[in-house]
Amino acid sequence: MENDLEHDIRNLAYHIWQTAGRDFGQTALDFWAMAERMVIELTADSARRTSAAAASALENATTWPSALRALYWYRIRELARCMWSASTEQRERSMDYWLAAEKHLRLLTESAAGVGGAHLGREEALARIFETFSPADYLEQIRKMAYHLWETAEDQHHSAMDFWLAAENRIMESFTRNRTG
Repeated sequence: MENDLEHDIRNLAYHIWQTAGRDFGQTALDFWAMAERMVIELTADSARRTSAAAASALENATTWPSALRALYWYRIRELARCMWSASTEQRERSMDYWLAAEKHLRLLTESAAGVGGAHLGREEALARIFETFSPADYLEQIRKMAYHLWETAEDQHHSAMDFWLAAENRIMESFTRNRTG
């Protein structure tokens, strides 16, 4: 792990140095110190977010029947696996995909209250959502949205990741709209 951090710090320090116009007024140690602080802060923030997300998901899921909990965790694992296998950056990213999958499923479960309506209870609505949820179809929906955003963008020179994240946000906003609308 330490070697990975050192590698990340070295790469970031190099990129900071490049964007600074290769200013020789600062020493390499200055760029290293900046990069080191950024990587350490990012790592600490990631650990805090991981703990908070895990606690929140565990707290919500513990009130569900065991069959529903098992289906929820299965769908998270399945979505995380689809994200991981579709990615070109698989090394050391499995926790990122798990957290992303958990975030998507959590929004989906929060929207279940509006989907259930008067004739279905919350647990029945959740069970129906988890049973019909297809991670491959869901990721395909995001891919199509990202492609649409890229096609309609005035400036198509953004990173593909920017379009993907924008598409994810649109899909997740639709969950929120379904819940409140």
